[in-house]
Amino acid sequence: MIYLNAEVASGLGEDTFWTWMHREFPSSSLSVPKKLNDEDAILRYSTLGFLPIKGKQIALCWELYPEMQRVFKTTQWDNKIALVENTARYSTYRTVATAFTQSYYEKYGSVEIIPIGVDIEVFKPSSNKEELRKKYGLPLNKEIGFWIGTTHPMKGYDVLVQYARENPDIHWVAVWKWEMESGHLPGANNYVKIPQTMIAELMNAADFFASCSRLPTYYMSEWEAMACNIPFRFLIDTRKEFVPSSTPRDDVMKMGWDRPAVKRKWQGFLARRGVKW
Repeated sequence: MIYLNAEVASGLGEDTFWTWMHREFPSSSLSVPKKLNDEDAILRYSTLGFLPIKGKQIALCWELYPEMQRVFKTTQWDNKIALVENTARYSTYRTVATAFTQSYYEKYGSVEIIPIGVDIEVFKPSSNKEELRKKYGLPLNKEIGFWIGTTHPMKGYDVLVQYARENPDIHWVAVWKWEMESGHLPGANNYVKIPQTMIAELMNAADFFASCSRLPTYYMSEWEAMACNIPFRFLIDTRKEFVPSSTPRDDVMKMGWDRPAVKRKWQGFLARRGVKW
C-alpha cells in the first residue's frame, strides 16, 4: 500500500503530483495511516516533519528552502528547514526532484533523484498562436512575454517589472498562482488562479517565457513552459541547472520529467524496496 502524505494535495483544484499518483496507483491512499505493514510505504512531503510510526517512509525533499536560505542569507525559513531536515534524517529513504538539490540531504543517507513530472498532454505545443491571441484578447502584432509566479522575492517579480519598463514594446501575460501573493503588472493581461489548460494556452500564445527566478533550480511552471516548447528569455543572471535548448520539450523528455517516465521510475523504486501497490 502506498500512502500519499501531502501538505496540500491540490490547493487550486489542479492535477498535482499527488492527485496524479493517486490515479496512477489506484490502491494508494491520500490518508495518513496509524501503522504500516512491511509492504507499505509513506511518500511524505518533507515540510511535514517525520511521522513517528514504524515502517518505510520516503521523504520527498522538494521545497527549496535550503537554496532560499543560501541566496537570501536569512533565518526566515529556519523552522521550515528544521522540519525538512527532520523528515530527511529519520525517513527510510530520501528523494529529490533534481541533482541540484541532492547535496543538501546526502548527509542523512542515500538520495534518489525522481522528478516531479510534467503533464505533457496538457502542456504541449500549439500551432494556433493567432487563434489563442484572439481568444484571450491579446495583441496580434506585438511581441508577447509570458511570466508566472508570485510576489515572493525568489520569483524575481521586481526584475520583471524593471525589464517591462525598459522594454515598453513588449506586451505581457502575467499569471499569479495565489490570491494572497498576487500583484498586478501594469499594462499586462493579469490572471489569478486559473486552470492549467488556460495556462498552457496562454503560454502558447506568447513568444517567450520570462525567467527571472533568483534560484538555480527550475520551478514546475518553468518545466511546464518547456513542455509547451516556448523559448526562454533569462532576465536575471542566475546560474541555472541547465540552459534549455532550441526545443525545450525535447529537454523535458531527455531528462525524464514527463509523467510516463516518472511513473516508471516510481514503479522501479518501490519494487526494489518491497512496496506493493
